[in-house]
Amino acid sequence: MVPTKPWSRPAAVPLREWALRDRERRGITAAVAKGAQPRKAVPSADPDERVWRLEARGAELEASERKLATERNILREAAKYLAGETNW
Repeated sequence: MVPTKPWSRPAAVPLREWALRDRERRGITAAVAKGAQPRKAVPSADPDERVWRLEARGAELEASERKLATERNILREAAKYLAGETNW
């Protein structure tokens, strides 16, 4: 059974096994998980792969920025609403 989201886990998979698979998927070794310094990523010799990785990272950052902007706007509107409702 494959989880629908990266952070969800099927009930049949023990938590430890799920955590180890997730670390492996993200490229985190046991030493890094225990607090050791992570190794530096070795740049690819293939320029096309490097461009692809940079474009993917840029897309991730843009999506994160959109999400944060949405959350900020929601919080701003909630603060305005709650400030207007206060009758102390």
